[in-house]
Amino acid sequence: MSLSSTFGWAKSLSVHVFYWSAKIEAQVSMRKGLEEEIANYNKTHPDLQIDLTAHLAGDGRQGVLNQIKQLEDALAKRPDALVIQPTDISTVSKALQEANTLKIPVFTFDQFIVLGKITSYIASDNYQAGWDNGSYLDSLVPRNQEMKIVLFEYPRVSAVINRLDGFFDALRAKKRKFVVLKRYEAVTAETGLEKTREFLKEFPKKKSVDVIFTVNDGAGITIANFLWDKGRREILHATVDGDPIAIEAIKQKKLTVIDSAQFCAEMGRETARQLIAHFTGGSVTARKLIPTFPVTHQTAANFTGWMGPPVAPPKDFSGFSNENRIIPIEPNKLKGTVIRIGMAPHCPYLCEQGPGQWGGYVYEILKDLSEKMNFKVELVNLSNSELTKALKNRQVNYIIIPSYFVRYLSDITVYGPKLGVSYTGALFTPGVRMHLVDKESLSDMRIAFAKLGQESDLNLDPEEFKKSLKIDGADVADRMIKAIGERRVDLALGDYNVLRYTLLRRQQLNLELQPTSLTGFNTLSLVGPPEDNSPVKLPAYLQNWLINSRENGRLDKILRKYNLPDWSAFNH
Repeated sequence: MSLSSTFGWAKSLSVHVFYWSAKIEAQVSMRKGLEEEIANYNKTHPDLQIDLTAHLAGDGRQGVLNQIKQLEDALAKRPDALVIQPTDISTVSKALQEANTLKIPVFTFDQFIVLGKITSYIASDNYQAGWDNGSYLDSLVPRNQEMKIVLFEYPRVSAVINRLDGFFDALRAKKRKFVVLKRYEAVTAETGLEKTREFLKEFPKKKSVDVIFTVNDGAGITIANFLWDKGRREILHATVDGDPIAIEAIKQKKLTVIDSAQFCAEMGRETARQLIAHFTGGSVTARKLIPTFPVTHQTAANFTGWMGPPVAPPKDFSGFSNENRIIPIEPNKLKGTVIRIGMAPHCPYLCEQGPGQWGGYVYEILKDLSEKMNFKVELVNLSNSELTKALKNRQVNYIIIPSYFVRYLSDITVYGPKLGVSYTGALFTPGVRMHLVDKESLSDMRIAFAKLGQESDLNLDPEEFKKSLKIDGADVADRMIKAIGERRVDLALGDYNVLRYTLLRRQQLNLELQPTSLTGFNTLSLVGPPEDNSPVKLPAYLQNWLINSRENGRLDKILRKYNLPDWSAFNH
């Protein structure tokens, strides 16, 4: 019998919970699920109570800034744990790192946070959501017809990227020919309406577009309703979230034909279970993806709603597998076989050290793999803009390229094993309070920026920011660091991995580097032709190597040489 039980003492654990929005009903359901699970636990465990302190960030850029301040205030109180629904996976990374330093466990749901240790991360399987949408739409469009697609997306959020990748990977797996006619940015009702008006001006004729894919119901419901009212009822609409309004539209056979629905409350409940397990000595799952449910006219009756428990998908959707596992491989007969891989050299990804001489972490991975599997790799130096053409012309067997170059193409295969992730980093002098939420955050700063590596273009016009300095030519990263050191600029922006590696090489320990979401997040993908006829099945070998090397520490050893973190959090 415990002393607390004998004398009536009860221990209370302080947990600060950071929610994103009270206006997005899916997120409200996540909160309800978490708090109900904790309340049920507290009722049956009077000796060890979990006391939740809730913080609400709010929407938009102010919401991101609010959450940063809320995290700072909470950390000063040294709670027993933090539970975070991040408003931005990069901007709050500094708070995560401080929590790690203070040994405060951090649990996240809906999104993860980059560059720090998370005790448990729970989210919907966003890749599956996109995959089910693509697979179902393929069944509705005649096989011999090229699918004409318009997207309403928001590629600066990791969950959205996973939905897009799943959608297009499913179409490619079905051997579907498709073309993306236009991409709009919209994830809210307001931006959805604005962009739909633009859409109708650009695509006024019926049957000019077959499919619209919206990455969430926040914009998707408004877009579908507006197009329906304007008579564009020939369009097939696919979306993600499972909002009751969208589900009702599916039942009524309106524009929306599929909505990959999240089990929102279950996400909150599972986060609470992991928190409880941590405090009570149970087993904690580091990462768990909750399957989504494909709601169509045929399956709508089986969906239990945002507050309901997860249910298995119908048999027609049971072919999806997102399991990261060892792939059985036949005995090695590859001695002396050469495969040609195209890639643009950007150090530390791939470092050109002389004619035929290479370094960089991707090279070291390929070298280690080829030696173990007894084949040879010939690297072909091509710019990112030349790589897909070289693949189509069979100059190379595979290419390694940022996903944004190939995500929207139909006549390729994008393989599962990822070889890194790129995003924009911000370099500045320590001691400066720097919260880079969006381009508006840069308006009063002197900025140096450049295309350093694999990141998406920043698209900053020096005329827009009159104090900006775009740097081109050789030794760009070194020159950016020098400009910061000489205080000619307040901030330097470029590929986070390139800047991090350059700081190590130059031993510049007096500068601070932060990740940002300014240009989104892009995985470095292995890409092959539609039919892989290479004698070396590199995708399977690479997947096995990454699984084993994460377990035995080989990958971490390689990455430490280049001052880089693992990108496993970005895997589907």
